[in-house]
Amino acid sequence: MRPNLHCLGIRLSTALLCFVLFPLFGPGTSHAAKAELSESVLAKISVEGLKRVQEDAALRGVRLKLGDVVSRESTRMLLGDVWDTGFFKDVRIEQELKDDGVHLYVVVKEKPSVKTVKYEGYKELSKEDIKGVVDVKPFTILNAKLLKQNATKIRNLAVEKGYFLADVDFKVETNKEGDDWVDVVFVIHENDKVMVRQITFIGNENLSDDELKNSIQTREGGVLSWFTQAGTYNEEFFQADIYRLQALYYDQGFVTVNIAQPRASISSDRRHIYLTIEITEGERYRIGDIGFSGDVELRDDASEMIVDEKRLRKKLSVEAEEYFNRTKLFGDIQKITSVYQDQGYAYANVTPNSRIDKENNRVHLDLNIDRGNLVYFGRIEVLGNTRTRDKVIRREMRVVEGDKYNASKLNASRARIFQLGYFENVNVTTERGNAEDVVDVKVEVSEKSTGTFQIGAGFSSVENFIATAQISQNNFLGRGQLLSVSAQLSFGEFGRQLAYLQFQEPYFYDTLWSFGFNAYITQRYYRDFQRNAKGFSPSFGYPITPDLRLNGGYTLEEIQISTDLQANNSGPALYNLNRGGLNSAVNMNLSYDTRDNRLFPTKGQYHVLSAEVSDAAIMADAEMAYRRFRLSMRYYHPIVWDFVLKLNSSFGLIYGGDYGVPISERFFPGGIFSVRGFEPRGLGPTMPVLNKNDPYGPTSDFTVGGNKEAIFNLEIEFPILAAAGIKGVLF
Repeated sequence: MRPNLHCLGIRLSTALLCFVLFPLFGPGTSHAAKAELSESVLAKISVEGLKRVQEDAALRGVRLKLGDVVSRESTRMLLGDVWDTGFFKDVRIEQELKDDGVHLYVVVKEKPSVKTVKYEGYKELSKEDIKGVVDVKPFTILNAKLLKQNATKIRNLAVEKGYFLADVDFKVETNKEGDDWVDVVFVIHENDKVMVRQITFIGNENLSDDELKNSIQTREGGVLSWFTQAGTYNEEFFQADIYRLQALYYDQGFVTVNIAQPRASISSDRRHIYLTIEITEGERYRIGDIGFSGDVELRDDASEMIVDEKRLRKKLSVEAEEYFNRTKLFGDIQKITSVYQDQGYAYANVTPNSRIDKENNRVHLDLNIDRGNLVYFGRIEVLGNTRTRDKVIRREMRVVEGDKYNASKLNASRARIFQLGYFENVNVTTERGNAEDVVDVKVEVSEKSTGTFQIGAGFSSVENFIATAQISQNNFLGRGQLLSVSAQLSFGEFGRQLAYLQFQEPYFYDTLWSFGFNAYITQRYYRDFQRNAKGFSPSFGYPITPDLRLNGGYTLEEIQISTDLQANNSGPALYNLNRGGLNSAVNMNLSYDTRDNRLFPTKGQYHVLSAEVSDAAIMADAEMAYRRFRLSMRYYHPIVWDFVLKLNSSFGLIYGGDYGVPISERFFPGGIFSVRGFEPRGLGPTMPVLNKNDPYGPTSDFTVGGNKEAIFNLEIEFPILAAAGIKGVLF
């Protein structure tokens, strides 16, 4: 006991709750003195016995404040508040009267801390998945309530994985370091997965069992369920399936459908579950009258009509007398809402007030429009970009601070930022700004790797030593520029030197003009000859519309053709085609691009119409003169399971001068970039040539390429390792 201590002691422990009332004063204390103490005010609270818990944390929820009157009831309340923190296994309170008032001492004994968290008994569940749902962490105070919550989380995870009968418990073991530390062990018994043996529908007269089963996620198990996991019961998914069934009926016109709570029964061996769903379909309804009310008409500042009922009706896909379809109706509501949002009414709301006519089986619709007030864009904030500069993202935005709100432009901004190919995800959200008529825009991006670096060396029986190096960055220095450098060096009889430099600036000096530059030393192998070239090619471009772009450029290159044929056994026509020289050409192309991602598109279109002219008037050798025209059309469409349908067609036409079209510029389809399944650049017309200088000797076919081409491709692209960007193609 403390000196001169007049103590009211209250103790609360995990084993026993007891209240011990000590005499307020020693023998001989007057009743007046007792009254004086009982009415004394609180001067100080202190906590004793703390080791790891901070005093502020121990007193965080205390309701008794300095200056309050100390009584038996208030002291009991103080003890309860400290106990409720969950940090202590024993709490008692002592009090002492001093000149400045009552001093309360909270004497505690801390609960042990968690040293390690362990998991036992799991076999099929992943430890990483288990740790992902558990929030009991080492070096925190032991909390029994939290342990129970985490055991439930682990069981929910097991149920989600199909272990519907899983049991999860926990135990606390003393750690070898002493009583102040414990190990928490979660004991997991997965038990067998429960498979759906049968799904039975009762009362479905208009929709077949197959239609209903195909609309839900839960599936019946089959012979291969042990391998495919199809048919595994998931309670959460099955509850969501009830809403899917209801939505299916609504889309078929059954607006009064009622789906009772499903019944489930488990087989005697507790391995299979049987599900029964009872449906009351009701009558099938058609759409009756469709009307508009509320803020239908909208005029601009010049009092010109920009929105009226006639324009709104053109947005509707639902029509009177067709069967009611809730999905189509909600889609139409979104279209109408967007009309107003594109005029600046960000909070426009369209409410479908429906009236059911049971006598005629009709649903009459009244689309009530509340356009709200005009809203303007406030601050535009870019988040998540650690490498990419803000301006690279901001210049793709189709909205500007201070503009009227426009939902379509906001969606287009997100699409253009994602099309850059620099980000895994792009999320554009709005929130209320510093005024009721202002919304701030947040652009949150998640960056991904946009560069590659490769270096290698090896030996070949043909080229002896080979060294290669390549560095490519699609977002150079975070400026949105493309820079690629590659080189290959080999030695020996067939040694070669290859080098390539490419640079692309999409916003030249922060204007809408683009600038590109290519410089190269290349050796390209065809079936019967080799094309060697050295040159450079600058280019400029300008957007006509957000999706339509005009580009122009110039190419200057020295070309050499290498072949085993000689003039006297190839014929003059073929010999002239095989001549190289100086190529000087100007080109222009018009491109239309709506792809969702330039690097890995999943939907959209990409079309290019181009023309190229090489002529002696611009320093080209006469043998190299030609005119070339090309049209390339690509179409991308998502199918299912991240599969993408890719359609491609390309057409080409080239003609030359007196010497014909040089073989270096002719069309040679074949290979993965044109016609899969064939040798690269191996297709095209051929000419018979002598193998030796013998007019009577055998001949062989020499591929001379074509002056026209038409290629059609149909491909289905599917992911193999999505995280690594590895994909497969069916063609």
